[in-house]
Amino acid sequence: MSKNFINFLLIVVIGTLIGAFIGKAIYKTFPSDSTVKEMLAVEIKPGLQPTTIDLGVLELTFGAVVKLNITAVIGLIFTAIIFRKLIF
Repeated sequence: MSKNFINFLLIVVIGTLIGAFIGKAIYKTFPSDSTVKEMLAVEIKPGLQPTTIDLGVLELTFGAVVKLNITAVIGLIFTAIIFRKLIF
């Protein structure tokens, strides 16, 4: 793998985490009947749900689920744009 791809992946993950953190912080500040709070509560969870294979002696669990909300996606796009401007 090239160094640029690893840097891009790291920056995108960090941007997504920062976006999700900001979304949770904003979610806590709005009243419970707010439209903004309802919008921030919507999450998309694409991925493979955990699956267990029991072989008697060995038990393996596989799975990966990504939870994305609107602020996480905005953070992802924002950091991707910043990375592109810095590198290219």
